[in-house]
Amino acid sequence: MSIAQPTRRRKPTVAPKPAKIRDRKPRAPGRPAGGTAEHREALLDAARHVFARSGFAASSLRQIAQEARVTPALTHYYFNDKAGLLSAVVEERVAPLVSVIAKAVSAPGQDPQSALRAFVHAYTQTAAENPWLPQLILREVLSDQGTLRAQFIARFASGMAGMLRAQIERGQQQGVFRRSLDASSAVMSIISLCIFPFIAAPLVSVVLGVRVDPPRAEALANHHLGVLLNGFKDRS
Repeated sequence: MSIAQPTRRRKPTVAPKPAKIRDRKPRAPGRPAGGTAEHREALLDAARHVFARSGFAASSLRQIAQEARVTPALTHYYFNDKAGLLSAVVEERVAPLVSVIAKAVSAPGQDPQSALRAFVHAYTQTAAENPWLPQLILREVLSDQGTLRAQFIARFASGMAGMLRAQIERGQQQGVFRRSLDASSAVMSIISLCIFPFIAAPLVSVVLGVRVDPPRAEALANHHLGVLLNGFKDRS
């Protein structure tokens, strides 16, 4: 006679509790992770070289960030867009250099020859130490497609040309420079001599063997001054 086995009752299956979903707050806008003042400076330095080398239109924020070795997000955080970055380059890289040259012209006071010597030496040394600056002027000021022409003329070129013209006219009044000299043409000659070796550096170095690096700057400035001052001098 078989004994019936008691029926085992199965425990009811309890459904797992749903995982608690945490509310995620959106990240507040602010500086991207890793952003520092050094990164901002690196972006400005990279931008001045990229703009000078490729031109504003052909440059990208990603390319500039890559050269600065930072994330592209930092370019947007610090400068908003490419136009903002170019504006910062003008304010923080171009303007201080132009200010140094302008001070050199005004420092000698009433002596026009000393003022011209100071300008030529300051301009030549500045361009030799910052070869990106003449290239940026070539691309973004002298080129018809440049984005800085009107701004550069209004902020820098007109004032600098006016100071140089005033020194030429002062020299004529003092009998140092010849009266027949056209002051505006004389200013054009000064600026042409100073900037041409740097915007045409590959040409003058290969064809003429003229170096335009910092160690050569003083000799180059003295050469320009010899040509200019002898040509301006009153020989009557």
